[in-house]
Amino acid sequence: MKYLTCLFVISVLTSSAFAQTKGKRGEFVFQGKIIGLDTGYIYLAYTDTSGKYRLDSCFLHHGGFQLKGYINEPSLARFYGKIRSRDIDDPNFVELFIEPTSMQGVFKVDDFKRGKVTGSKTQIEYSIYHASYDSLDNKWQQMFVELDKARAENDTVKTEKIYNEKMPVYRKQSDDLDYGFLRKFPDSYVSANILFYKTQILPVASLKTLYESLSKTVQNSYDGQRIKGFIQKAEKVAIGMPAPEFIELDLNEKTFSLKDFRGKYVLLDFWASWCIPCRAEHPYLKQAYSKFQDKGFTIISFSLDKLEDKDAWIDAIAKDDLPWIQACDFKGWSGKVVNEYNLFGKGIPANFLISPQGKIIARDLRGDRVEKTLAKLIN
Repeated sequence: MKYLTCLFVISVLTSSAFAQTKGKRGEFVFQGKIIGLDTGYIYLAYTDTSGKYRLDSCFLHHGGFQLKGYINEPSLARFYGKIRSRDIDDPNFVELFIEPTSMQGVFKVDDFKRGKVTGSKTQIEYSIYHASYDSLDNKWQQMFVELDKARAENDTVKTEKIYNEKMPVYRKQSDDLDYGFLRKFPDSYVSANILFYKTQILPVASLKTLYESLSKTVQNSYDGQRIKGFIQKAEKVAIGMPAPEFIELDLNEKTFSLKDFRGKYVLLDFWASWCIPCRAEHPYLKQAYSKFQDKGFTIISFSLDKLEDKDAWIDAIAKDDLPWIQACDFKGWSGKVVNEYNLFGKGIPANFLISPQGKIIARDLRGDRVEKTLAKLIN
């Protein structure tokens, strides 16, 4: 088979925190065939040696393709043809690991996920991981069918029963698969990728233990360094640590700082006008504020709204009748305060209860837990 070679403009990086190779030593070549499709475009999305997201394409020649590029290490990529939706379940879409080597792949139209890739050790490990998940999902297929049916029929009782009784068992077995893979493959880039997506749900101590169980090479990988960075930030906002200081403008454009409230208990609450669960917490916060505002307690609400949402933010404050300090830097998830409190990817609502001495003493108090916690602290 004669394949059409696609040429790309490759940006050259002289140095990188994650660089392992130079020149062509970091080149990957991915070639193969799409069964059932002679012509048309296929696409490969990945992170290149400079850390930039790339989307390369290739026009098929008698179903054959060849893609080339430069990467620092085995990397998770997205490979797809003519997709019908942007959903990851699209039959012409698949995630796979590419490596700086020569790889071959054979895929069938409308069945990309069962394609075969050779030449990539990491992809073989990724296939083992997914095979375990496929087996687990097949075992629980009836639960998913029942859940979809209950949702379609708006049967909230049955939906809640499945979530409360069956889903925790499924999630436990799912977690067991993940941790089992990490133990078996500590030198796999797949393990770092799995662990990265658990950064938001694992206690920091557990996350750190699992991270340290990985090989040094994997710890120093792109995902490994992201995990390390998360741990370092999370440790800074752990219970018992000093709350990161900041200076901001309030709703009336008056400057204030967290330090201004030393001597009081402060609930630093993160929310947004578009966040329904956040706004559902407001009645509970108002109750706690009303009861303890004269006893050394206050609230600072920091919004993740962007500049285009400013009017919605102001309207939400008025509609929910929030009497305490309101602040927003209109930078969404990329704001400095959000970054200091390690909220990226965590989701909102989120809050931190800060002592009169400026230390974090509780986190993510939902419902009446704010009021109950304060009742124990304030006589």
